[in-house]
Amino acid sequence: MPIISVRVSEEEKEEMIRNGGITRVVREAIKLYIQEQRRREVLKKLGELQSHNPVKTTTLEDLQMIKKDRSR
Repeated sequence: MPIISVRVSEEEKEEMIRNGGITRVVREAIKLYIQEQRRREVLKKLGELQSHNPVKTTTLEDLQMIKKDRSR
């Protein structure tokens, strides 16, 4: 397992200890960071797909689709 070094102030260290220990807090922070990077990547890909294949409907068509969906 890799070892990482993290510099924190004494106040940050005390806060992390109160929130379940330094190791757990750092693990959670890394997980959140990775999830955020994946989310950004997915949204970027979605934006690229939408720019290549834009959905073109009119307001009237949108309303008809909503009414049809509600009637199910």
